[in-house]
Amino acid sequence: MNEFAKIIAVEAVPVSIRGARDFKISEGGTREHVSVLLRIRTDVDGLEGVAEVVSAPPGKPEEFSEEIQGAIRRYVAPALTGLGVGERTRATMRVDGLLKGRPWTKAAVNVALHDLQARALGVPVATLLGGRFADRVPVIGPVIGIDHPDTMSRIAAGQAAAGVKAIKIKVGETILADIDRVRAVRDAIGPGVQLRVDANDHYRPADAIRLIRAIEATEPEHIEQPVSRRDLLGMAEVRRNVGTPIMTDDAVATPEEAMTAIRLQACDRMKVKVTKHGLDGARLIVEMLQAAGLGAVLGHVFELGLAASAEAHFAAATPCLIGPHEIGSMQPMGTTEDIIEETLHREPGFIDVPDGPGLGVTVSWDRLAVQRQGAA
Repeated sequence: MNEFAKIIAVEAVPVSIRGARDFKISEGGTREHVSVLLRIRTDVDGLEGVAEVVSAPPGKPEEFSEEIQGAIRRYVAPALTGLGVGERTRATMRVDGLLKGRPWTKAAVNVALHDLQARALGVPVATLLGGRFADRVPVIGPVIGIDHPDTMSRIAAGQAAAGVKAIKIKVGETILADIDRVRAVRDAIGPGVQLRVDANDHYRPADAIRLIRAIEATEPEHIEQPVSRRDLLGMAEVRRNVGTPIMTDDAVATPEEAMTAIRLQACDRMKVKVTKHGLDGARLIVEMLQAAGLGAVLGHVFELGLAASAEAHFAAATPCLIGPHEIGSMQPMGTTEDIIEETLHREPGFIDVPDGPGLGVTVSWDRLAVQRQGAA
């Protein structure tokens, strides 16, 4: 290990990638992916850690690119500068003490610190997490945004024909329209493919119950965040009144919020995102869920290959997760453009776990220069 290496700079690089078509969820739509590349540099030439701060969700981001960049430059950079590459815990505590909220920014700091430490040790990030048990992990197909039922079912049928074993669709318009969407997709993919339904905070509890009861004959694997993220009691009410498992996502940004959802019996499953919880936070939440007898589903469907590689390492080192994982790609917007040189999604239904030091991927600074111009 480069035990004497010190952090000398922290950079924030805005990224913008435009797709060929719109991607719509209940909270809004977009055809542009916006994020910030976090780069931690050291006094050892070539030794650095990187991560993606995702400005999510699309159409209604919880953290905007401008505020992410400001937080990194004003608070994160001074907090980390001068620390050794092995002082991950100290670095995390410093950032937590300076930044209120900002889970997406903090999560990326945690990932970049893991990447840096693992590179200094010459091992993959999965090794820091306890070691991996797989060279590739199963994933769902590219998430299908809100659209006409015929369009959604056509896309879903194509994914199923390609060998994808789990398909996720977005709903969140009207009850009748969403019923039509779910039924059309199930008819298109048949009974042998898992179907996951995500409403992104859209419904009131009574309406969510009505919707879920109407689509239970299609046997969805779970319903994700059917009511407002601020209404955990409403989530618990929905859970008590339907037979389909209920999963939180937007309601849980921190381990403390995860514990509240568990205590209120608001869910059967919980979405865990390395992009929102960091590697350390994700591990803590999964352990709490496991102790409570609940399930964890991993992944963020709207991220680039850098963030996806971090989630792949976590998936490979965490056998208790419910697969397939929801580790993302930009294909929902009709593009495979990325900021890394490696191709992680080489086979439908799987993502490769990089085996090089750190996250095991290489940022393409030439591509990033073009994407940065679009984000300026």
